[in-house]
Amino acid sequence: MKEKSLLTDIATIDTPEPEVRFTSDRTIYVETLVSGRWAGRYWNASGRINFPYQRWTEDAFQLEVDQELLSTGWQWVSATEAPKTERGCRHFVAELSNTTHSVGVRMHTLLDGTPVLTRWLEITNKSDKPVALTAVSPWSGRLWPRTDARLSPPKGFDHAFSLGYFTRFDQGYEGWFDWKPMPGGATVVKCDKGQGFDDPFFIVRSEARGEYFICHLAWSANWDIQFDCEQEPSSTGLLFKIGPSSVSPQRVIMPDETIHTPAVHLGHVEGDLDTTVQAMHEHIRRSVLPPRPPERSYLIQYSATGDQNYLATHRGDLAGGTEESIIENIDLAAAVGAEVFILDAGWWDVPGDWIPAPERYPRGLEPLVEYAHKKGLLFGLYVEIERTLSWNTGELGLSSKVATEHPDWIMPKGILNLTKPEVANYVESELCRIIDQYSLDLYRLDYNPIFTGEGPSTPRDGFMENNYWRYYEVFYAIFEHIQKKYPDLILQQAAAGGARNDLGTVGRFHEAYLTDGLDMPRVLQVYSGQTLALPPEILVIGLGEGSDLGLGDGHLDTHLRSTFALSTPWLLLGVSPSVAELTPQRRGRYLHYANIYKEFIRPLLPTCKMYHHSPVTSRRGVESSGWFVMEYASPDGDKGWAVILRMGETESDSFIFMPRGLDPGRTYRVTFDNTGGTATIQGWRLIYEGLPIRREAVMSSELLLFEAQ
Repeated sequence: MKEKSLLTDIATIDTPEPEVRFTSDRTIYVETLVSGRWAGRYWNASGRINFPYQRWTEDAFQLEVDQELLSTGWQWVSATEAPKTERGCRHFVAELSNTTHSVGVRMHTLLDGTPVLTRWLEITNKSDKPVALTAVSPWSGRLWPRTDARLSPPKGFDHAFSLGYFTRFDQGYEGWFDWKPMPGGATVVKCDKGQGFDDPFFIVRSEARGEYFICHLAWSANWDIQFDCEQEPSSTGLLFKIGPSSVSPQRVIMPDETIHTPAVHLGHVEGDLDTTVQAMHEHIRRSVLPPRPPERSYLIQYSATGDQNYLATHRGDLAGGTEESIIENIDLAAAVGAEVFILDAGWWDVPGDWIPAPERYPRGLEPLVEYAHKKGLLFGLYVEIERTLSWNTGELGLSSKVATEHPDWIMPKGILNLTKPEVANYVESELCRIIDQYSLDLYRLDYNPIFTGEGPSTPRDGFMENNYWRYYEVFYAIFEHIQKKYPDLILQQAAAGGARNDLGTVGRFHEAYLTDGLDMPRVLQVYSGQTLALPPEILVIGLGEGSDLGLGDGHLDTHLRSTFALSTPWLLLGVSPSVAELTPQRRGRYLHYANIYKEFIRPLLPTCKMYHHSPVTSRRGVESSGWFVMEYASPDGDKGWAVILRMGETESDSFIFMPRGLDPGRTYRVTFDNTGGTATIQGWRLIYEGLPIRREAVMSSELLLFEAQ
């Protein structure tokens, strides 16, 4: 059987050893049933079908039931191509049955024309008693073969492979990306913090081959990534496995019950780091992110934040504001070019009831919604729907109705136990009530119980089952239902400022909040790492302005460039105490960048190619440079922009910026935002000779706009 479509191909062989070959873009991956094992046979990133002697025998997935690894005993059942997904992805299903245990596995593989493939397992208990899933890696096997000395570490390297991954997530540093040499033997990267500032994501580079693997696990709890580096004087090779993890059994499977594992998104790319990252960005855009109406995409947002004490500091209000102060901030939002106003944390008195504080909002929230719409703004609302705990004091909302009437619903840290069907129904119905009552245009979800560790476990059918698997099955399903019921609603997740930026959560929301780390330059370092994993347009960044947050009053333009030129803009903290105090000059700067964003950047943002110049590169991590330099270009090289910012001490006051996304055969008009001046420059000069951008002061910056003539 063989079917073809543009950029994808699926070929199967039924006998003597069943085999499946996947081709997406130039990436080829082959799996075969060999002596009762389902094995990954080879990867190739250049579109070449390998010779037979280059085939491997390592397990393509790992499954442990009742603490026994089911590596052998697999037999072929069937292979079919399912109907294409709603996004047009090819969907292939291969089914196996185990001869030693009554377990069946259906392997689902999606191809979308990028070098990144998606894989998850469907596991069925075919026995007459419950079994415990104690460990699972939906994808495993060999990434690069054992090779002879010709492909051992190249000259100048004492290692064959380098691992890029997020570090320091247990300290609140999501996106803190760094590289490490891969030593011989085992390397383990894992999260045991439960909900934390992490993302189960890695990039591995072969120093000899000039190839990369890039990978996400779509999972929002604990996880484990393991590598085995074969590095000997005469040969090198690399194996891996990735999957969710827990101390207790992850899932109890009843007789005839079928469960689905989290998906692994794995890509093999021949080329540089830019090409690899762009492949993952395109894959996420095509196959992961939920659809959204274009007219409600990437809008300029304004929020008078409660949790950063903005209203308390600048208005003398309680943190959650009052009707008067919020109306004043709606006026400010309209004055500086915003398109969405978000009422942030603290508008209630009792966490868990989600009823406006009657003394501060005596008329409820409806007048604020009406006023925002009258000013031409959409209206969004913050609710931490999964918990009944005070967002600012950490005190349990015992006076809330749900806590009073159903104390058995509440887990540690005020988390509502979604593994109970009645709790899941309540949470979803309460969320629908809020959306309907206030005619919401945007819903902002927060989740602040960090860290949750192993989380609770529940006795189930003779096993002590970890709650995470069932919890996230329900969590994901709730927001899939919300998407379908409210197709025009913008869904934004903001878990503790970047604590749920894995693809499991990101795939159910339109936007992801990047960080509560408002200080510069850390927010830029976080951004430079996180955008290796996620496309820039889905991120909203909490970027404070003011000397107390690391930005002096003389760097308003740097603040606004970082806000408007990196991702979906989100304005907060320090626009002005009031409209009356908003000077024409200051308002003019906001409107200047809002106009650049609306007219130039936003049309390109959702399809742009991104280029990481500094601090993160193919060799260096987030703390490797005092420069922050990011470039964005349309896929055809017709337009682009770049932000160059001096974050700290550097060897020189100048950065030689050499664009990578332009066409050397074209001529470009370059606009220098600091002066407003323009120059017409040949593309090849820009690319090969570069532009020296001098920034003497720390936290000073430049914004460059490129347009082909």
